Amino acid sequence: MPDLITFGETCAVIVARDIGRMRYCRDFTIRPGGAEATVAVGVKRLGFDSAWISALGSDEMGHYIKGLIGGEGVDVSRVSFSPAHQTGIFLRERLPGGDARHTYYRSGSAFAHYTPEMLDADFIKSGRILHLTGISPALSKDCEASVNRAMEIAREGGLTISFDPNIRLNLWSADKARPVIERLLTAADIVLPGLDDMRMLYGDISREEALLRLKDMGCERVVLKTGDQDVVVYEDGHAEYLPIKRIDEPVDLMGAGDAFAAGFLTGCLRGDSLANSARIGMAVAGMSIQMPGNIESLPTWAEVERSMNGHKTWNR
Repeated sequence: MPDLITFGETCAVIVARDIGRMRYCRDFTIRPGGAEATVAVGVKRLGFDSAWISALGSDEMGHYIKGLIGGEGVDVSRVSFSPAHQTGIFLRERLPGGDARHTYYRSGSAFAHYTPEMLDADFIKSGRILHLTGISPALSKDCEASVNRAMEIAREGGLTISFDPNIRLNLWSADKARPVIERLLTAADIVLPGLDDMRMLYGDISREEALLRLKDMGCERVVLKTGDQDVVVYEDGHAEYLPIKRIDEPVDLMGAGDAFAAGFLTGCLRGDSLANSARIGMAVAGMSIQMPGNIESLPTWAEVERSMNGHKTWNR
């Protein structure tokens, strides 16, 4: 049975091969794009069994995504196909420095019609960790209800619940997102917000102010990612600041936060402390942004060990 279970949408991503305005690009490729599936692949590649729960359109993009994720060894037995709704799609315009701009076409997708009744409670209870993000509840009321139900099932089954806010303001407004995200942060056992997430909800606050807000909500185990500054690990009333190793020329930042989550959750599955798990997450994220693709760039455990021991990052 899976060690990690994730639940969320993965889209077909139309990626411009060239850097610059997409309107002038004539060469594109297709990749899968979904935070939860990326985390599931990352954890599997790092040595633990994982599963991804979702819904796709019964179209070519849906079959492509399920085949690719399943081909990575992730359990996709609870990914359903809908003949009535399409697979979500978004465009990725590449910008300098590994950054990008996204345009979504996922309203009314197959996953947006996912309902709580579609969840397999026994399957979820078979896992050790349930990982969710704030992207799913942004897609529809049905998705929000499904996230709530998945949390309830996980709680009944004694799983650890991990939650990454992953705010997407092009899916919903800050005012709509705030009460939903706050409730999910409070309900999770471990939260993985970015400082950018907190600023989208609360304005230009400092990392200390962000941490205080999370503590006031009742979050007891927090891993706050501050970008290129550090990662703050808060547990048992104590905060530890872990410095980031900067990557001067990142190739592709797509999925960096999900790579961190995969590394961090692998540490948790190994029984490491929150701080050591965060160090693994930083190593995985740092490696992932040195190669193109959110899934293609995810490292193996042997590669992570080499990197953390000071050896050359890639030796393929």
